[in-house]
Amino acid sequence: MISRRRFVQSSMTAALIPLLPKAVLTASAAGSGDTPAIRQSWEEFAQGPHLQPFIDAIGSMRDNKDETDPNSWYYWIKTHQDHCPHRKPYFLAWHRGLLKRFEGRLRRVSGIADFQLPYWNYYANPQVPAAFLVDHSPLWRNKRTSSDVTDALSLAPFADDVTNFERGLEDAFEPTLETAPHNPVHNLIGGAMSNITFSPADPLFYVHHANIDRLWAAWSAAGNGREMPPENDPYWQGDNLDYGPAIRSMPKVWTYSTTSTFLGYAYDDETMPASLPSYPASMARPASQPVQLLSPAHLDATTKQLGGTGQFALDEQSTTFDIPMPASSANHIRSLMIGKSSATRNGGPLELVLENVRLTGLGEEGGFFYKVFLNLPASGSAIRRERDYLLGMIGPFEISVAQMSARMAAGKPMHGSMDAHAKGPVQATMRFPVMESLRRIWPANLDKLSVSLVRVGRQGRAGRVIVVDRMRLEASEPR
Repeated sequence: MISRRRFVQSSMTAALIPLLPKAVLTASAAGSGDTPAIRQSWEEFAQGPHLQPFIDAIGSMRDNKDETDPNSWYYWIKTHQDHCPHRKPYFLAWHRGLLKRFEGRLRRVSGIADFQLPYWNYYANPQVPAAFLVDHSPLWRNKRTSSDVTDALSLAPFADDVTNFERGLEDAFEPTLETAPHNPVHNLIGGAMSNITFSPADPLFYVHHANIDRLWAAWSAAGNGREMPPENDPYWQGDNLDYGPAIRSMPKVWTYSTTSTFLGYAYDDETMPASLPSYPASMARPASQPVQLLSPAHLDATTKQLGGTGQFALDEQSTTFDIPMPASSANHIRSLMIGKSSATRNGGPLELVLENVRLTGLGEEGGFFYKVFLNLPASGSAIRRERDYLLGMIGPFEISVAQMSARMAAGKPMHGSMDAHAKGPVQATMRFPVMESLRRIWPANLDKLSVSLVRVGRQGRAGRVIVVDRMRLEASEPR
């Protein structure tokens, strides 16, 4: 860990780089001059004088039920409901701005002008900090299902070949970090944290996202080819980042580089994690489960179903579904693998699509997720990196995000993920790009593709947690 003095000295040097007009830097600084304020790890913060004022400020905000008042806890829950982007550009930038604005509000409520949000470094301490587990403390939240997020952690975002930033590019940091550890931490904590609509109701949300923000700062600082889109890149153009009617918006470009340069703060440790708290178990393909198979079919003029399965449910067991590939489908996949990559309306030439994904009542409690693998080797086989086979994650948090997207596409409000059961569940579709994984593992034959869903997390209660109506491999037609 770098010392505070050493970090401040290096940050002051970085602040001299004229990336933005001086007026902007001065207006955004929280510290004095070019010296950034320091956000501490929870362990350091909890030993200092601001812990009790922080708890008291959270309690005061939770007592205020007026969601139009930014001094109310519920204003920030609604802001997240109405404006947050997930699985979209600006996922990291928007949440960085949210933390900055929320931190400013905590200063007002607590009366501490130099208050800085702490972060929960679960790569060093994966247990939920003890202060959040005290019954009926302002930091406590009922219905959490786990206090250990070890199994949510991944080193994939910090691999040497993850040098791009924005989603839509291969080996991109933002979607990789969102896939893990961001989403799995939400899933394993459970309760409010496992649903995008309600996750800011749990005070853990803010120390979790402060750590996600810190990991972004660490990735940016690591160099070795890791690059953000520059200030004048079209990526940063368009409207500012919004935080509700009572809080100033934030220019996107303020968030794009080092935190100390633009927003006047830095972290006491801006190094990428190099190890995990415990070594993950070797992944082996679970037993295959029989299921109704779908035949190849044309979905429309440009999209083809190469094969798939009918309805299935997920429970406490891991499982594999084998999808046969007729010669025509195998040849189509092979041509895509050796051809030039091309984007389609769905974001890739080949995708695994899960239709009408929904949670059961047990699933809504959270505390679990599934890793979705393609062609995971059998036990005892030589295995590459886990990320070579990993297509993504599916759990309560990801499903709530997909439901939110479906609601927006239908012209409905972003929030309200938990519709009344009498109205039926929101139909959601989840898509996982397949081509990058296929090119990494390059299967010797394509007579079938195996999709494995490996259960992670809560094991105490048995029963169905997720139902999927159809799973299919979807490909763009050659032009």
